[in-house]
Amino acid sequence: MSSTPGRNPFAPARSGVYLAPDDLDALRDAAGKSGISWFEPNLAGVASKREFLTACAKSLRLPKSFGANWDALADCLKDLLADCAVNCRHCEAFAEAAPEDYAMALEIFQDAAGFWEDRGSTFVVLVDAEPDGVRLRRFAAS
Repeated sequence: MSSTPGRNPFAPARSGVYLAPDDLDALRDAAGKSGISWFEPNLAGVASKREFLTACAKSLRLPKSFGANWDALADCLKDLLADCAVNCRHCEAFAEAAPEDYAMALEIFQDAAGFWEDRGSTFVVLVDAEPDGVRLRRFAAS
């Protein structure tokens, strides 16, 4: 993979948490062409930390031994998910019902992104809702 962010939307230097772009189909296609695994946790109806962790365990295919807590999520993201994009869909309900937990989830995702970037791998998380008081950049495909 190229390390020039302008040429490859999934260069390791682009690792991070972003607002999802409008054209996810093209981005999903670019991920496949770049060898990036694509995951889509559906957070519709998620209103608690427990429900969020359950949705992550299912959609990210975490091991049955997943401990269903923040530390276990952080560990799994750093152990299992290099070179991937996580497109969290329908985040609004979780962000509104449990704003502190939503912010913590994004913090854990950002920490994993830094971990993988430091190791030359890509970890991009796309969300469709910003946590209270936080401005996220929109992910650009170029």
